[in-house]
Amino acid sequence: MSFDAGLTDTLIKLFAAWMLIAGAAYWANREGFGLSRRMLIASGRGLLQLLALAFVLHWVFDIQSHLAQAALIAGFCIMGGHNSASHYDGALGTWLACAAGLACACLLTLPWLALSGAISSETRTLVPLGSMVAANGMNAISIMIERLKSGSQIGDGVKTAMIPTIDTLRVVGLVHMPGIFVGMLLAGAAAFDAAVAQLTVLYMVVTSSFAACLVSFLLMNHLNKAKAGQ
Repeated sequence: MSFDAGLTDTLIKLFAAWMLIAGAAYWANREGFGLSRRMLIASGRGLLQLLALAFVLHWVFDIQSHLAQAALIAGFCIMGGHNSASHYDGALGTWLACAAGLACACLLTLPWLALSGAISSETRTLVPLGSMVAANGMNAISIMIERLKSGSQIGDGVKTAMIPTIDTLRVVGLVHMPGIFVGMLLAGAAAFDAAVAQLTVLYMVVTSSFAACLVSFLLMNHLNKAKAGQ
């Protein structure tokens, strides 16, 4: 009975949060922005995907093999690369270029942080941080691609793509209290330890997003030149 009551309470809270997206989708539809369908579909996909992740996370965290960790993170990069490529032409070459950019971003940041002791090398740490690198890099690449499609130069594209991450770093502690910082405080950690952990992640995100954009662009440019020379 208590389980049913707890589940009902959880579903009510989740529905209340979803109503925010429903309201935004309705507003977007009234304004003719063409975003409402994408918002609603994304909310449904996010629900199913996150619940599935929560179901399998127990087994994922039991993984000890570094090779298996790398395979999981590579999967994040492949899926993130596919999403970014869909904003350009969706071609296989673009997909591979974006995925390679994300993979390079992970290789540039995660091993260094693990070897230096800034983060743990356990799956419980590396896999979630790998997903954060891939997700933030994916967003940056998608923004860069949209700018490039509108005729902007690579410098303008990368600068625009980096605005969200750099702005977050600039106002952290003033306007923004990030999730890791708040989560650690709620779990009872010392404020200083929470701040150090959050800054480590923010530095990682800024560096990895820049690397993902640059590598993806260079590979896409190389593929386009090779295609034009055929």
